[in-house]
Formats: sequence, structure tokens, C-alpha cells
Amino acid sequence: MSKIDKPFLDPQKRVDLAVADLARRVKYAGLVQVISADQFQGTTDGSGNPTIWYETEGVTVARDYEWRSRTKPVEYDDIFRTKLPIRVNKHMTQGVRTTPEQEFFDEISYARDVLPPATTALANRLNSKIETAVLDAVAGTDLKVTNLALNADGDPNGASALRQVLALKAAVDASGMPAQGRRLVAGANAFIWLAASEATLKYDLAQATTLYRRGVYGTIAGMEIVDGSTLLGANEFLVLHPSWAVMPTHRGQMPESGVTWARASQVDGFDIRIQRGYSLDFDRNGQVIHTYWNIEQIKDDIQRHTRESAASANDGSVAGDPVITNDALVLTNKNARMAKGTFTPDTP
Repeated sequence: MSKIDKPFLDPQKRVDLAVADLARRVKYAGLVQVISADQFQGTTDGSGNPTIWYETEGVTVARDYEWRSRTKPVEYDDIFRTKLPIRVNKHMTQGVRTTPEQEFFDEISYARDVLPPATTALANRLNSKIETAVLDAVAGTDLKVTNLALNADGDPNGASALRQVLALKAAVDASGMPAQGRRLVAGANAFIWLAASEATLKYDLAQATTLYRRGVYGTIAGMEIVDGSTLLGANEFLVLHPSWAVMPTHRGQMPESGVTWARASQVDGFDIRIQRGYSLDFDRNGQVIHTYWNIEQIKDDIQRHTRESAASANDGSVAGDPVITNDALVLTNKNARMAKGTFTPDTP
């Protein structure tokens, strides 16, 4: 019996091992919201793509009420939510073949010889897709905040880093970015400056279990500092919440016949299936890993009244209230969950 077919590596254990290894190897996994898309089944958009709906957080308005007299009833307002479509419309595969001679005489090990190249190839491709999505968002016109700044001129050791990052925090707070789980993704020069600051709480990188975690240096002002030196320009940085984009993955339909076995598994939002078959004509075993996926930006920024627009509306609104038209929230079509900025390095 070859090592690849030993009982302790049964089909389900193989796919469980593969999906865990895949999740561990995707370098930028922490920069988007990865979800296992079981809820897609049975729901499609107009083009037949499996679809779920991302709901914005509920919002409503408060009203002034007359003092003591009670001549009018209390006004009631609905809780409004906006639904955005999240689709799965891409298919990624990784297939490898082995011969009985390799598996028996060469004692191929699934965990050592088959799994790492396969999951590395998938991870590299998914990582490239995430990188492209980030760079497209940075280059596009859909981000709500694009004018953040960090300035190291005259401060090479980052003594002012905390004060400046707190200013970034205030800016993205005002824009409506979710507070918990923000990342500060820094290009090479910005990353070195932030890492050098005494205000940075450093992580023990020896305990990092994923490629993403190995790129997280520590935290400052509640944000994880992520090494973006291979993603961004040296003097660029981003403040983002992973929900700026959703990456759904799905195993797809399990085959009913025609394969030796098929199993599926998911971990940390990554959802795959593995199929194994045999070719009588060529005396080969084949294994294919499948995942269906997509990356969708979440542009759910709500238009809110200014003092002037609230007065013009004449409906009791005040500055900061959501703009509601025809019983629906008005969106700006901007993404408030990612913001970009420029770093000014020290000039000796």
C-alpha cells in the first residue's frame, strides 16, 4: 500500500487538510471579508449568478417632541436597510495527476508531495486576485476618503506617530468606517516608520500561523499595522476595514457519479471541494480542487444631511440624519470602508 492511500489520509481528512493549508497560505486574506457562501444555493441574480444580499446596518432618525403639552402624537420612523448584491461568478481549479507507479514505488506522500504544491498554487492565484481588487479600488474613484496623510519629516523615529495615527482614526471615524478590526496597510517607507515608533505595540511574530499574520507587525491606536511593501508604493498607505470588499467562496455542486470520490470542507470562509478520479485509458489518478468565488466592493455609504440640507428638507431632519427619499436610503455610491493616504518621509 502506498503512503498516499493509507487509511489515516481518508478523503475527508485530505480535503480538511487542504482547505486549512489554503487558508494559511493566502497572504492578503485578512484584507477582505472572506465568507463561505452556503447561503447562495437557490438564489440567483438576473444573469443566473448565485447571489446573496449584503445588508447595511439599520438606521433611523430621532425627533423633537413638544414639552409637556402633548397636542400631537409621537412620530414613528422605519428602520431602513439597504441590500447590496454579492455574487459568485468565477470558478478556480487546481488539477494534478499521478500514476500508480509513482504512488506505489515512489511512495508519494499526499501531505508532503501532493498537497503543498496544489494549495500553494491556489493561494497564489487567490492572493493575486485580492491584490488586484485592492489596487483597482485604490486607483478608482469610489473611495470616500482619499486625502489621509502621515508626515515623518523631521521625525525619523516616529515620535509623533501616535498623534498622527489618532488623526487618521478621527478622519475614518467621521467617514463611517466600522471601528473594530481596522488595518493600517503601509508601503515600505511608511511601514518602517510606524514599526520604529515606540507607540507601536509589537506582536510576537514567532506565533504567527498564517502568511497574513506574518505580515502584521503590531498595533497602533487600535489598528493592525500590515506590511504592504509588496502591495503599495513605498509612500502609500491605506486604512481599511476588511468589509470594504466581500470575497465569497463556494464548493459548488458535489458530483453524483463519474469520480472515485468527492469531498468538501471549509475553514475561515474558504470553501472547496476535491474530486479524485481514475483514467483507464492512461492509467492515471487525477485530483482536482474546485472553488467558486468573486470579490465585490461594498459601496454602502449613506448620504447624510448637512445643516443646510436639513433646513431645506423641512421635515424635521437635523445634520447627520440619513437622507431618505421615497422611503429608501440615499447612497453616495462611495466606499467608506477603505481610505487611502500619502506618507512623507524624513528629509535628512
